[in-house]
Amino acid sequence: MSTETILRTINLNKRFKKRWAVKNLNFEVKRGDIFGFLGPNGAGKSTTIRMIFSLIKPTSGDIEIFGHSVRKNHSQALQKVAGIVENPDFYLNLTAYRNMQIAGGLTLGKIPSSKSIEHSLQIVGLADRSKDKVKIFSHGMKQRLGIAQALLCNPELIILDEPTNGLDPQGMKDIRELIIKLSKENGVTVILSSHLLHEVQQVATRMAIISHGEFRVQGLVKDLLSENKDIHVISVTPKIKAMKILKSSSLVNKVSLQKTEIEISTSHKNIPKLLTLLSENKCNVFSVYQKQTLEDYFLSVTSEEKVL
Repeated sequence: MSTETILRTINLNKRFKKRWAVKNLNFEVKRGDIFGFLGPNGAGKSTTIRMIFSLIKPTSGDIEIFGHSVRKNHSQALQKVAGIVENPDFYLNLTAYRNMQIAGGLTLGKIPSSKSIEHSLQIVGLADRSKDKVKIFSHGMKQRLGIAQALLCNPELIILDEPTNGLDPQGMKDIRELIIKLSKENGVTVILSSHLLHEVQQVATRMAIISHGEFRVQGLVKDLLSENKDIHVISVTPKIKAMKILKSSSLVNKVSLQKTEIEISTSHKNIPKLLTLLSENKCNVFSVYQKQTLEDYFLSVTSEEKVL
């Protein structure tokens, strides 16, 4: 995997009146990444993306893309960058092909060639629908058409803000496969901002998590999720008694209450001994599982947990 950094935020801050939307944010995107940019609603993801595209100005700090400062020279910094912020807009009574001509004219300063339009539509799987009016397109097809428009400038970096928002399962699958295709077959680096963690886990190679506008963690997805390998969740009654037993055991490093379940940190090989210990002390265990999903990791990073 490439170690070349193509985008970095440098002590990035954005304040709206008295509220800090983004505060001292630092993260890096490497060439070839499918980069999951994650955070709860209101965490500052869209504000950060708007600053990357120079749609709003940072209060302080900077963004560098391909070594160029967005604040000092945004046209050069954004020369090889394209993307979709929120939902793409179209002329619904015009065909997909005509929409591509108009979009290309606005972004490139000239109407793109038929070959370029057809190639972009082919990549997103809409080549056979180029003569259809956009008003009959599904939401998922419109999302793919928006990505096709972004591809007209042959970007090296594409930024997608909630691209699967509002899509049905088939639409999500189409966008997911398209993102992988852009990365593997077309060599495009992708920044994917989304709250659909299951979708991100299936495609992202690297990620960063922010909360309340502040950086929490970044790294390779496989490495970050492996940090949860010793975390197990137990559904057991009575909970208070079980927590005391687990906390007193030398096999357990940490015990915490997660709503109706108990979360413990211990090696997987210790689980049979701990289940036997609970059973001998008249505790009823209903289930135990290893915590390794992106959703679990995300919640552990962004939520305040009660540690016992």
